[in-house]
Amino acid sequence: MPEICISITKVQVGHVLGKGACTLRAIQDRTGAKLEILDEGPQVKITADDAAQVAAARAEVQKIVAQQENPDYEGPEGALLRKEANNLGHKRSTLFDEATKRREAGDHESANKLVALAKQAGEDMQACHRKAAAAIARYNNEEKGKGEDFFDMHGLRLEEAMEMLKARMARLEEKPEGTMTEFELIPGAGHHSAPGAQKLKGATLEYVASKGYAYEEVNAGTLLVKVPGLGEGVLSKPEDGDKAPVKPKQSDKAAARKSASKSCCVCM
Repeated sequence: MPEICISITKVQVGHVLGKGACTLRAIQDRTGAKLEILDEGPQVKITADDAAQVAAARAEVQKIVAQQENPDYEGPEGALLRKEANNLGHKRSTLFDEATKRREAGDHESANKLVALAKQAGEDMQACHRKAAAAIARYNNEEKGKGEDFFDMHGLRLEEAMEMLKARMARLEEKPEGTMTEFELIPGAGHHSAPGAQKLKGATLEYVASKGYAYEEVNAGTLLVKVPGLGEGVLSKPEDGDKAPVKPKQSDKAAARKSASKSCCVCM
């Protein structure tokens, strides 16, 4: 019986397994090979009835490993919009610098025109970043078949990710009172972040703690949060996008429910 072993890192074990080993099982179903994670190494052991099945499974595992080593968190549309936004930011800075030079030279009229152009470039940059964030969130979530109980925040800036997190959690809170949703959050562990930029996980933990919801750290970059349905009516609509919702004034009963929910313990 053909057999091979592929060496992987401890971080990659989780990617090969997937949630509840769903990724590993899917590879087995597609290829007909049997996959086993060995602690020694660690390694992925692949066995099958014929070499073609082993080769197919190996290709899928190697693809997962390659994606983990060189992850694409933005997707083609998001990457293009981010690049456009960054170019607009560079244009804005250049215009402001030139405006300063003109003003110092006594050409105030020309300087004022450049300042106006710089401000417009800044507004265009912010709009482009918002479009990029929406595209990136779709790429990492909806376009990968994920539902409302899952949110991968990779590729998003801190402010963007937190605004979307609040909106998505609010929609889960709209569910009938007494229901409970296990919300899988992936702020990441910061392995691919620049030094000093690993702030998203901390901000996510702080927000979840402020809600008083029980949660579990599945691994270095994944949280499972238990979000109770509060039955408070419509706070936001999916078609509105991931904008932080503006909640209506709570009734005394609704406020009491939320206060009670904050008594949940936090599991580590």
